Amino acid sequence: MTKIKEFNLIDVRKNSQIVNTLNKVFKLWGYEKVSPSMINNIETIKSSGVINQDELVSLVSNKSLCLRPEMTTSIVKLISTRLVNKKRPLRLWNNGTIFEKEEGIKNSYKLNERIQSGIELIGYDTKFPEIEVINILFDAINKLNLKENCNLVLLVSSTTILDLILNNYIGEDFEIIKKSLTELDQVSINNLDINDKEKIILKDIFFTRGKPSVVLEKLTKIYGKNKDLDDLNYLFETLSPIANNYGIQIKLDPTFQPHLNLYEGIVFQLICDNNKSKSVIAKGGRYDELVRFFNKKEKIPTGLGFSISVDNLRKLIRE
Repeated sequence: MTKIKEFNLIDVRKNSQIVNTLNKVFKLWGYEKVSPSMINNIETIKSSGVINQDELVSLVSNKSLCLRPEMTTSIVKLISTRLVNKKRPLRLWNNGTIFEKEEGIKNSYKLNERIQSGIELIGYDTKFPEIEVINILFDAINKLNLKENCNLVLLVSSTTILDLILNNYIGEDFEIIKKSLTELDQVSINNLDINDKEKIILKDIFFTRGKPSVVLEKLTKIYGKNKDLDDLNYLFETLSPIANNYGIQIKLDPTFQPHLNLYEGIVFQLICDNNKSKSVIAKGGRYDELVRFFNKKEKIPTGLGFSISVDNLRKLIRE
C-alpha cells in the first residue's frame, strides 16, 4: 500500500507558500541551495548505519538502489565528493521529497512520500553552532502564519546525557538500560540484576524532563559536575531568551532519542501542541560521525542541521 501524494490546488498553493517563505529565510542567513540525488546506493546507506535496510524503499529495476529515506545523508555524501574543495563552513539549504517504508498489516508495507525543507551547517569551527541553527529554525517558523492554538515546544536532548547515564554499565545491561530509557520501559528496569538504589535512579530519569536548568541541576546532583552538562547549561542559557522572544518553550528530555541513528550530541524536535494533539514540525541535530564516515580527511568533521515537515506545517497554517 502506497500513500501517494495527490494534492488539490489549495494544498499546492500552501506548499509553495511554505517552501518559498522558508527558502527566503535560509537565504537571508547566508545559506546556499543544494539539490542532492533522490536515488541512493543501498550499501552506502546501510554502511553509514543511519537506517535499517528493511526500512528503505528499493527500486524494482535495481535492488542495489533506493529512494532517499532522509535528506542529510545524501547531502553529506555530496559535500564529500563534488563539494570537497569548497571552503568551509558550508551553509546549505534544500527542499525535496523523502520516502519512508512502514510495516503494515499481514506482512505488508506502507510507503509514505513526504516533503521536507531544511538546512545543513557543515565544517563549522565554533563551539556552539546549535545557537545559529536553532535560531534559524525559530526565525523560519516565525515567518509562517501558524494558527493561534499552536503552542510551540522545542524538545531537546543530547546523546552525551545518555552516555553519562549509561557510563557505569557494560555488556547486556548497557543495551537493556538504553532501550528501556528511550522506550520508557520500567518493567525491564525492575528485572535488571542491579542494586535497588540504581533502579530508583534510573526510574527517576523517566520523569526527569522539563525546564533545562532544573533538569541539568538534577543530573549534576546524581552524576556530579561534568563538562558536558556545563556546556549544555551554557547552550540553554543562550537559547532561552531567544526562544522566549519567539514564544517558544524549551524542554530538556534526557531519554529522548530520534528513530534514525543519525545524530550524536544535540538532538531536537520542534512540536506544535494544541492541547488535543501534537504534531512534529521539525527534527534535527548534530551528525559529526556521518561527516567523518564519508570523508575521513575532512579537516573539520562536523555537521548540524534540521528538516522541516512541509506536510505537517500545511495543516497548521491559517487559511
